[in-house]
Amino acid sequence: MANQPYEGKPVPPDFLIIGGGTAGAVMAARLSESGQHRVLLIEAGIDTPPDQTPADIDDIFPSSTLNPAYFWGGLEATVLKGGRPRPFPQARVMGGGSSIMGMFALRGVPSDFERWSAAGAPGWSWDEAVRLYRKIERDPARGGAANGTTPVKRMATDEWPAFVTALREAALASGFPYVDDINEAPGDGFFPMPSSRDDSVRSTSARCYLTAAARRRSNLTISANTRALRLLFEGRRVVGVEVERDGVVTPLYARRVIVSAGAIHSPALLLRSGIGPAAELRNLGVQPVVDLRGVGRNLQNHAYQFFALTLPRRKRLALHLRRFAVAGLRASSNLPECPASDLLLFAIGRVSPRSFGTDVAMVGSALYAPFSKGSVTLAQADPRAHPRIDFRMLDDPRDAPRVVMAARLAERLLRDPAVAASYSEAFLLPPGMALNQFNRPGLAGLALAASARLALNAPGPLRRLAVRRAIGASMPLAARRGEHEITDDELLATIAPMGHPAGTCTMGDPRDPDTVVDGDYRVGGVEHLYVVDASVMPVIPSANTNLPTLMLAEHAAERILHALEGTAQTVLGNV
Repeated sequence: MANQPYEGKPVPPDFLIIGGGTAGAVMAARLSESGQHRVLLIEAGIDTPPDQTPADIDDIFPSSTLNPAYFWGGLEATVLKGGRPRPFPQARVMGGGSSIMGMFALRGVPSDFERWSAAGAPGWSWDEAVRLYRKIERDPARGGAANGTTPVKRMATDEWPAFVTALREAALASGFPYVDDINEAPGDGFFPMPSSRDDSVRSTSARCYLTAAARRRSNLTISANTRALRLLFEGRRVVGVEVERDGVVTPLYARRVIVSAGAIHSPALLLRSGIGPAAELRNLGVQPVVDLRGVGRNLQNHAYQFFALTLPRRKRLALHLRRFAVAGLRASSNLPECPASDLLLFAIGRVSPRSFGTDVAMVGSALYAPFSKGSVTLAQADPRAHPRIDFRMLDDPRDAPRVVMAARLAERLLRDPAVAASYSEAFLLPPGMALNQFNRPGLAGLALAASARLALNAPGPLRRLAVRRAIGASMPLAARRGEHEITDDELLATIAPMGHPAGTCTMGDPRDPDTVVDGDYRVGGVEHLYVVDASVMPVIPSANTNLPTLMLAEHAAERILHALEGTAQTVLGNV
């Protein structure tokens, strides 16, 4: 049956996929599509079948971001070199990041894929990426030709809150063009934000790929609540994985194993299985199988920060609209060695699913083409222990000036007189998950919501005091009376990593000692092992990573099936 694990069955699956996230769901659907291959998909979190998806995951406001049941508990990361670890949420649920993200559906820009190719990843170009994106996107703005797997929508401009409309006019006055479809016309400009949703439901990879029809396939088996502990080998050939389910540890065997556990947990699984820098593994008591120094290196992420805006009653998003991202602005730093469109601003229309959610809005700024690189390493050999995550943001001297540049652009637009007239105050938020700063679970959350509703509609001095105390924000940068000048150091102190880790199992030229997978997603030095997720990206794209990861998984499925067909033809030709 479709939700029973394979243990005890006489014939192992052709593919065992570890992780039912953004990439893993695509791989399970595509590799089982022809009916010729037996596929087993395991996921550490809960399953979300189409008729049993929790309401907070379906919600087109990202309520699921606030549910700790969908995340790895206790995972932490260091943001800056020498800093203290902070909580770093990573999804643990079917659909992975697509089930808990903010639903930005951005493709990136042509230079992203030029940089992939330059880094040694073969065959990548903007044209190839666009071919795959059009296979994914079901975007009504493009007419009947856009009939892909994943609905994408934009908020109508007549629904925009006043501050977003004012931001658009200020951006246009500053020389930025208006772009209706930023994915089809990538580059600098102000644009309505494409979102992974239709009119009423979030577009997760679980919903869009692991459909009811896909789940009825006799050759597809799904095993949720099944945690991968370590890979199993015969010599240097991977033959399965040791898993834990309901407290019981058992081996699962397969002809081929595909690791799609994400850019944090994929390298961690390889490392604790003996694939990685041999000396480091021995020091932890892990017996090396393959000395592959690139595993866990090249960790990249986007750095972001937020300004929170308190809004007058008549200038808010309509209360009935469950919207999050409204619009964005791409800009180029034009600094030496930096690619075009390396900065992103984005406007958020509501901050909570509760009644006060539209009383506050946010404008974010982010560096979307960073050069700084960190690492994922093992803290200990115990497969149940979390890895050590060290982003080392701002290590590269080219990054901090552009972080400041993006924030200053946001600040300049917010100080525009027409924009400033659309809000009451703008506060620079402290670092952290923005939605968590405005939301609490349970009775405390209800009390906070009631208090927030009163405070945010109180007279100015009380409102400003309440916001500063509630979320630890700085003095408002633009209030009705006076302004607060924010220093560069204050801006840099508020950065946080997005939920976009990438690069830790880099695709590249097999002759490069830092390469982990080749152009067919095969892990170097071992047989029958693949990695398919954001960890293989040589360079993080200038976009939220969900849509690029879907695209990459579509590419991987094509490449793996093509290679198998070639192998089968060779075998037949030799008979």
